[in-house]
Amino acid sequence: MLLLLPGISSPRGLWLGILVFGNAAVDAQLGCYQPAFTAGCCVSEQAEVLPQKDPRCGAFGHKAIQSTEYLLPPNMSGAGDRSFQEAFLKQGIFNTVTYMDCSSTWLGVTNRQPPQDLMIFQQLLFSQRPRLFIETGTYRGGMAYFVASMFHLMEMPTARVITIDQRPKEYWEMSNCSATGLSPSPVGELGSKKLWRHYVREVVADSVSATALAVVKEELRKLPVGSPVIVSLDSDHKFEYVWKEILVYAPLVPLGSFLVVQDVILSFAKHPWTGPWQAVQRLLNSPAPVRRRLGTFTWDRSVEIFGYTGHAYLRRVA
Repeated sequence: MLLLLPGISSPRGLWLGILVFGNAAVDAQLGCYQPAFTAGCCVSEQAEVLPQKDPRCGAFGHKAIQSTEYLLPPNMSGAGDRSFQEAFLKQGIFNTVTYMDCSSTWLGVTNRQPPQDLMIFQQLLFSQRPRLFIETGTYRGGMAYFVASMFHLMEMPTARVITIDQRPKEYWEMSNCSATGLSPSPVGELGSKKLWRHYVREVVADSVSATALAVVKEELRKLPVGSPVIVSLDSDHKFEYVWKEILVYAPLVPLGSFLVVQDVILSFAKHPWTGPWQAVQRLLNSPAPVRRRLGTFTWDRSVEIFGYTGHAYLRRVA
């Protein structure tokens, strides 16, 4: 619980935030948040303002906080740590099987992406500035709409999104999400939105079909050679199908761009089960003849800065 109390006696009249952790026993005073531009570190109860170099001050406030169970141990590595994965995986499975994630939206459109991964995508889109985003697995169109809105915000009017699914997005109007009453926006309205009409090209076909590939290659021919392209695979998650998609789409990823294989975490959730994670491992460990045909990719862990991801972000390096 966070309590906000009136301003303390400091030059800037700051608010004092006192962290109260239920019945947790913390012998020493707890530190409160202090903006970076201030000269001191504030400590609760007496509201004492201390110099930043004081040993009682630290990155998380008072040193006592750092020794409690409420902070992660210093040897925890982040996204790759098993305890991180398991904690978020359990929450994600709960949200999925209860359809609670149906209430997760982007500008009113259902988007069931983990919020951490949406942030990673946002950063990739900004840093890469791809001229084309290729998505397999449209579902209700939330991810394609997210990317379209990012292109708009980045002032990239010539960028495009290709989203591919065996069924039109309107099909999912009758999905379990709608049955829960949590879906906030009829899918039929999405096609009339200005951003969707301008940026998104929806293809109703199998993602590895000649029809889908013809549309993708048509859009690729419009791009200057070497233009950044991001491919996101999020349709059928069975190993055999994901590998088919990798065979089709990996060669289309330019050097330095990304192939994102979504939901690799499912291979752990459904264990023993072969799925996206095994397909990624097959790509990363492919022999030289296969790499010459598909490209050489590395799992770029540097983008996993939000503690957890359900996906594999593969950067093409050769």
